[in-house]
Parts: sequence; structure tokens; C-alpha cells
Amino acid sequence: MGTTNFKGVTSIEESSINETIESNLISYIDWCFLELGAFFNIRIPSSGAYGGDRHRLRSVVDPRYTDGQVWEAYRQEWVWESGLRMAAEQPVQISGVQVGSSFYPYGSGYHIDYKHGRVVFDPPIATNSTVQLEYSHKWVSVVGAAEVPWFRNEQNRSFRVDDPNFLANSGAWNDLADTRLQLPLIAVEITDNDYEGYQLGGGQWSRGLVVLHILSENSQITKRIANILSDQSDSTIYVYDPDLLAEQDRYPLDYRGEKTENPLCYPDLIAPTGDGGFRMSPRLQNGKIYIFNSHGQNHGQLTPNVYHSTVRWSTEVILPRI
Repeated sequence: MGTTNFKGVTSIEESSINETIESNLISYIDWCFLELGAFFNIRIPSSGAYGGDRHRLRSVVDPRYTDGQVWEAYRQEWVWESGLRMAAEQPVQISGVQVGSSFYPYGSGYHIDYKHGRVVFDPPIATNSTVQLEYSHKWVSVVGAAEVPWFRNEQNRSFRVDDPNFLANSGAWNDLADTRLQLPLIAVEITDNDYEGYQLGGGQWSRGLVVLHILSENSQITKRIANILSDQSDSTIYVYDPDLLAEQDRYPLDYRGEKTENPLCYPDLIAPTGDGGFRMSPRLQNGKIYIFNSHGQNHGQLTPNVYHSTVRWSTEVILPRI
């Protein structure tokens, strides 16, 4: 190693270790909650707990599109994943959209925005159409802490599809999906890092602190999620390489939030490269993150309608000599 270049990095375009850890922890938590069955299968018909139709989409006024193009459900974060091994049932795989009496097979004149829970038609359809869909949505959203800025609004009562504002496109439903944070929510924050020599000849231990912020509208749900996350101490998870995914154009969702061809679920992403996966090497020795010293704290109310807990994970990775 010379004195005229940084160690551990060969290009400014490379993701940092903290960026890699954050994206992997988000994927890990997201997948594990799906394996617990933390999703809702919405069939036609499917009523809300207090009335309303969960299978019905509403027309959205979005300045980026023509009226009649964008139709959204009451919940975002639609499930595109499949092949769950522990869940009692599998998520619904979207097969098409029902518009009035006509059924349009998947991809026939529209695309699906799984992230924001939307169907985007091209060309637009009449805004007074009756649009119905069978799909699944996640119970909890998992995001990076940077995606929770102050100008975004946490949306209370997002499960209340009986709210007349849903179809009327008013109240909280008047905000664009991009600016709404639906609860329950887990925000992943990477904070401090400490380094220690790994062995004679090079390499480092990189030990960091991850703070998981849990937000929900129910105190018991907030505690339940926090307890699940706190119990993950002494866990080891494999790490996929986000740069290699981008280089080979294999991210599961494209820029529109639509599934790419043959999207890879989390277990496929962390498989060894020799088995078609994207396990990180050589920038992370053994391609692993170790989670230890997990504990929860600070349960309380942020507002009359929002409860908050934090869980802290200490993490450790080995950075080889490069």
C-alpha cells in the first residue's frame, strides 16, 4: 500500500461499507418479517375491518402524470417476493387488473409500482372507472433513516379504508404517496464506527452501532416489533454486493418500482456468486455481518397517535487488507 491513495476503496463510485451494511440490514429485516407472515393478502372482494373495500384502487391526482393514469391502494409496499419458507401462506402474485367488467393481464397497458402501491396506466383511463386488484401488502415498512425527513408526513389510520377521504382524494390521502410514511415503520440508522487491527499483515475489525427506530400507532405493536429485533443478538447474516447488483443490472425493482425480469429475492441475493448470488467479496471478509450486544430502549409516545421505540445493534465486519 502506497502513500498516495486511500486503502479499502478503488473508486469514488463504490458504495461505502456503511451504505452496504444499511441496504443489507433493510433487506434482511424486510425479508424476515415476510417469513413471519407479516403481510396481508387482498382478494376480490376484501372488506376493511370497519367497512370499505381493500381491493379497490382510487384515482390519484399526481402532477407528474395525466389524470386517470395513476391508481393506488390504501396501503403501499406491495409484496413482489415469493418462495417464503416459513410463512403459513404465500403472498398473492398480481396476475392482472380489473377495470369495470374488463380484466387486463399483468403488464397489458400499465406497470405496477410495488414501492408506492400503485398501478400506472398508459394511456390513462376514465377517472370514474372502478379499478380492482388482488395483491398483497406488507404489514411493516423498513427504510433507511434518511428516508424519514421532516417534510414527509406519517399517515395515521392508513388501514381505515372505510375513511371517505380515501376515494374522495382528500385529507391525508391528498398527499402524494412519495410523501406519506405509513405505520408500522422501522427506520435503520448507521451511526458510530470503531476500527481495530485484525491480524499481523493487515485487515481491520470494523465495529459499528445500528439504531433501529420503530414507529406505530399502537403501543403493544411497537413493543412487539422492538422485542423481535432485540432478540436478534448473536446473529450472523451474509451480505450481498449492491455495486455488483447495479453493474449487472439485477436489482429486483426498476426505477419505476416495477419488477425486473426474474427478480431475485433476498436468499438468492446473498447466495455465493458461484451459485448465481451476489455475496460480497473481497471487500468484506467471508461476506458476513455479525450482530451482537442488542438491546431496546426509549419506549414512549411521540404524539397522541404515534408510539416510538429504539433498538440498538452492535455490528462487526472484517475488512481485509486491500
